[in-house]
Amino acid sequence: MKMNSKTGRIFFLIAGFIFLFYTLLIGFASITTGNFFAGYELVYFSVTIMSFCLAYLYPQFKDNDERTKRIRERGIFFSFFIIVGYMVILMPLFQFEVIHLNGYQTVSILASLAIATVFSSFVILSKRY
Repeated sequence: MKMNSKTGRIFFLIAGFIFLFYTLLIGFASITTGNFFAGYELVYFSVTIMSFCLAYLYPQFKDNDERTKRIRERGIFFSFFIIVGYMVILMPLFQFEVIHLNGYQTVSILASLAIATVFSSFVILSKRY
């Protein structure tokens, strides 16, 4: 099934609003039960960001041309260094016990930051190239 530009964009917008609703619902449920920041709240939020970024990028990315390949390549390249920067910042925070997170929460934060960084960089680079 091939989607045209408008259909693909609408699909990702609807998915983004559904994930935004899930994010708000799960965040509210976590806060009201006293278990806020279990970790998965940020993952839902980053998937929301991803869906909205894909809605913006779909008309450009549906054609797998040189421009699209360059945006993806440069986006992953820049994101790698930013993600390493996140880790460099988190390491001393854990070492000096500024923050106290379990393993699941830590992996959730890193995954969320990675997803949001990669797709945000695609949007920024799509405006540049």
